[in-house]
Amino acid sequence: MLLDVVQPESIRAVANEIRASGRRVDILVNNAAIDPKVTAEAGLLETSRLENFPLAQWEAQIAVGLTGAFLCSQIFGAAMAADGKGGVILNIASDLSVFSPDQRLYRKPELPEHLQPVKPVTYSVIKTGLVGLTRYLATYWADRGVRCNALSPGGVQTDHSDEFVSRLSSLIPLGRMARREEYRAAVQFLCSDASAYMNGQNVVMDGGRSAW
Repeated sequence: MLLDVVQPESIRAVANEIRASGRRVDILVNNAAIDPKVTAEAGLLETSRLENFPLAQWEAQIAVGLTGAFLCSQIFGAAMAADGKGGVILNIASDLSVFSPDQRLYRKPELPEHLQPVKPVTYSVIKTGLVGLTRYLATYWADRGVRCNALSPGGVQTDHSDEFVSRLSSLIPLGRMARREEYRAAVQFLCSDASAYMNGQNVVMDGGRSAW
C-alpha cells in the first residue's frame, strides 16, 4: 500500500483498506521526512542559509515532517482510541530536538562566510515540533489507552565524509557516530508493552552528546 503523508485522503484510503481487510493498526511510527543534505558549491547562492532559505522548501519540508505526522496521528490515533483497544504512537525526532545544530560541522574552509552551508532551519523546527506533538498526543488519548513517545537519535554514520565523521565524533563522549542497527532495540522497546508505563517522553540516544 502506498501512502502520501501530506494528503489526508491518501491516509484515510489506506486506513480504510486496512480496516476492510480485518486488520488493525496497533502501532504508528511517524518517520517520514525530507532530510536536506548540507552541500555547497563555490559561486552559487547558498540556499541552506536562513537569509536565503526558500519559502517553498520551508513549506514542503514542514508538510512532510510535521504536518504528515499530525495527519497520520489524527487518523490512525483516532481509530486506536475509538475502539477502546488503545495503541502506540512513536515519533522519530532527533538530537537536534534538544539542542541547536553546531554549524561548524558543515564549514568549508575555501568558502566565504555568506556561502557557508548550514543545517537548514526546517530540520530543527520539525524535530522540536515532533516532541511537542508527542506531549500533546500523550495526554490527549491517554484515558483510552493510546500512548505516545518520541525517539531522538544522534547522527548515524552512512556515507558521510571522513572529515565530517571526525568533527562530529569529537563532540560525542562515546567518540563515534551511531550504527544504524543500534536504534532497533529502542524502537522495539518504545512500541511494545515493555514500555507500557512510558508516555509523553523524548528518549534521546546520542552517544552522550547532549550531556556535554
